Amino acid sequence: MIHFAKKEDIDKIKALWDICFPEEPEFNRYFFEKIFKYGNTLILTEEDKLISMLQMMPCEIKNVGKATYIYGACTHPCRRNKGYMRKLLERSFAVDKRRGNAASVLIPASKELFSFYAKLGYETAFYIGRGVYTPNGSTGKYDEADRKHIRKLMDLYNGDVLRDQSYWKTYIDMYKALGGKIFIRKDAYAFVTDSVDEIMYSSDEGKNKLLNSVCEYLKTDSVKVTEKGNVPFGMMKKYSEANTENMYMNLMFN
Repeated sequence: MIHFAKKEDIDKIKALWDICFPEEPEFNRYFFEKIFKYGNTLILTEEDKLISMLQMMPCEIKNVGKATYIYGACTHPCRRNKGYMRKLLERSFAVDKRRGNAASVLIPASKELFSFYAKLGYETAFYIGRGVYTPNGSTGKYDEADRKHIRKLMDLYNGDVLRDQSYWKTYIDMYKALGGKIFIRKDAYAFVTDSVDEIMYSSDEGKNKLLNSVCEYLKTDSVKVTEKGNVPFGMMKKYSEANTENMYMNLMFN
């Protein structure tokens, strides 16, 4: 049986989530306390046992329209490779079409999964850049971003997944709660944990000065950086024609 989750399903959902995503227990707790919604959670059960599930999280893509971000897609390890995830995704497509959504997007958890999702009609549409930055030059003045910086963050952001004020509030709160930091100056921002998870900037000088400040803060001689680039990262299944070449998505709870 496939259906959206109800309150009585929560213990099974948390148990399967912890089995499939054990790497970040602090984030898992935060997700269920602050972000999880029953109406976003599509589950597949057999004989009252939870076999497979995924999150259908609403988003909007520039030049495409309203979409669903498929997140937390998982199947119990003992029941994998039996077609359960395919059934769940196919149901999510039907839900999307009833809702009038333009696309379904996701971030494959491994390179091997790109081919699996391609069989279901997804195409690689989103790309990132991954590199290592070594400090070079001076640092500059920056602030630690909080909710009062949302307008500046929105002005600097130039990705293809649209981010409204609610999005920024969620991510600012989550990063601060989980020990991350958001560096911001007038011409650049960076989401930082032990690496730079995203950087956006309007000038190369601002980018370099901010990354120099990040390295100084982390007390490191180099730092891993994720930004726009040409490394395949996310996929899209379109329900209508749209221009989706070389787009950028990130910070989607990935």
